[in-house]
Amino acid sequence: MRFRFLLFLVTLGLAPGVRATSVVPPSFPELVAEADAIYRGRVTAVQARRVDRPDGEGTVIKTFVTLVVERVLKGPERNDVTLEFLGGTVGEETMSVSGMPKFNLGAREIVFVQKNGVQFCPLVGLMHGRYRVVRDEATAREHVARDNGAPLTDTSEVEMPIATLPGPVRAATAANASANALTPAAFESSITNEVQRPTPRLRSN
Repeated sequence: MRFRFLLFLVTLGLAPGVRATSVVPPSFPELVAEADAIYRGRVTAVQARRVDRPDGEGTVIKTFVTLVVERVLKGPERNDVTLEFLGGTVGEETMSVSGMPKFNLGAREIVFVQKNGVQFCPLVGLMHGRYRVVRDEATAREHVARDNGAPLTDTSEVEMPIATLPGPVRAATAANASANALTPAAFESSITNEVQRPTPRLRSN
């Protein structure tokens, strides 16, 4: 049985209000199939600003994350991509979206992009569509980690729930599993192989 959970979108500093949506973690084949594009890249800019709402009724805060593309694993070739995420902080006003990935300058990422600029999160399954490229300081070995920092040791773990881990737990988990975690090359090879397979039937939301 797939794990189903609720993500709450809370607007802070505006009129009180809460909206909820359910997200089913995708399997690895679904993650690849549902992505319009898949990129490995480095974050070069993170900027929040207020933009007009598509319905023309006021404005909303969005965070724009720009990555220099190092490798295209699916989709059109391009040098960079700017992803639009609902939420962020502009001045003293914050719109917070629970479960929305957060990015840091200089970080290396593998992102599974879906309907960028159209839906409130431009990634397949929100945090399930974001994978970090992490370098172990002790061994200099690079590995792939999930949104919560937990090392990804097998593509089957893609559909496992993502828990928010406390700092010490996250560090211990990474230390114990990083040696067995997938390297970026291994993960990318799995993605490429999956892209070349016949497209599976997509999930019904």
